[in-house]
Amino acid sequence: MTEDAVFKHLRGMLKREHALPVRSCRVSTPVQRPWGRTYRLVEWTLATDAPSHRCIVPAEMTDSEIARLVASHVPGRVYYDETRE
Repeated sequence: MTEDAVFKHLRGMLKREHALPVRSCRVSTPVQRPWGRTYRLVEWTLATDAPSHRCIVPAEMTDSEIARLVASHVPGRVYYDETRE
């Protein structure tokens, strides 16, 4: 399964390099749009953060490329839905 392979690569990368502590990582099955390229949705959570992070990647990206993308993520602005109180 792709998720297991990505998480395996992440564990190896996080041991060798200083990176963000990733708690979980999910990778969707390839999604074919009626236009454009096939893509996957990658979603991960960090041990120090409450919200999850998401990214769209081309479906042909390898497991190690996806792991490198997640490990090199730099958090940006966080938008909270104020209507959900």
